[in-house]
Amino acid sequence: MGANMDQGIQRFTHCDPRFYPYIDEVLIRLPKDVKERILNDMGFQILAGDDLVALCVARYEFDNPVNKLIYLNTKLLVEPEHRIIYTIAHEIARYVTKEGEAEEVVKKKGEDLLVKWGFEKELEAFRYDTAIAESEGYKIGYEWAKRHNRDYILRHFGLYFDEWNERGLRRITREQFEILRSQAATVIVDEVTQLPRKDSLASEETTAEGALPRDVAIIAGIMAAVKEIKFYELYRDRGCDIRPR
Repeated sequence: MGANMDQGIQRFTHCDPRFYPYIDEVLIRLPKDVKERILNDMGFQILAGDDLVALCVARYEFDNPVNKLIYLNTKLLVEPEHRIIYTIAHEIARYVTKEGEAEEVVKKKGEDLLVKWGFEKELEAFRYDTAIAESEGYKIGYEWAKRHNRDYILRHFGLYFDEWNERGLRRITREQFEILRSQAATVIVDEVTQLPRKDSLASEETTAEGALPRDVAIIAGIMAAVKEIKFYELYRDRGCDIRPR
């Protein structure tokens, strides 16, 4: 991410600063006219904070009337970085897209803008991640990791966390993926293969996106749990509790 953060994003005064590096990364990659529009339109705001997670009601005051508001749930911070960047870019694309059209048309135009702006890899990764997250294998991996000791999980799966966090499983090197796959097969295969209707870690699941390798889904679930561990430990001193309800 850019080392010299754009000072203009500080006008989003009710946005959790943890999102600033990701907003900055998106702004850097936007066409100049779109970036200027985002920063100069005082009627456009981005809001994110732990208050909306902890409280039923929260009140915010803005210096100017707001007619476009993007709300980022702080739970998004435990997602891979490419997914956070995609989400912010996607919402900006929707802001740029005309209103008054069918949702399917708005969605298509928004995705076309993402490709035009250079976010095609993030769009592709988001679609893939979404299919993975809806699979049974993902749930198996996530729930398995949550049942085990923190040090045990980090020792087996923390080595390639940064690479996964930035790029996702689909774009890490084959060598790195095979190491993760071997770790998963070594430590959880016995538990997984005892589940009904499944005969191997690498069997495929059928989703709306087609056939998915089950090992990929299981590893994705485990790595999601790894990020939760790292994220909560990083921010627990702030007294923030954004654990899934």
